[in-house]
Amino acid sequence: GDGVLRAVQPHLLAVDGQANQDKGDLPPGEWMPPNAAFGCQYAVAFIAVVRGYHLAVEQDSAQELRRQTETCPAA
Repeated sequence: GDGVLRAVQPHLLAVDGQANQDKGDLPPGEWMPPNAAFGCQYAVAFIAVVRGYHLAVEQDSAQELRRQTETCPAA
């Protein structure tokens, strides 16, 4: 329903068709955005969804997400 859409909508990102096809349903351990400057933002959004829905993350993806968050600008 609308509640699910409102919960997911902030995490929907516009991407070009090829990037979307390349990503498919691959986790961060296997795919990150081709634009390295976007890695931090992607990782932070991915982590928010994982935490919000209490999802598990496999080791390779956890390491990649950690690596990407290290590129985030200092707050």
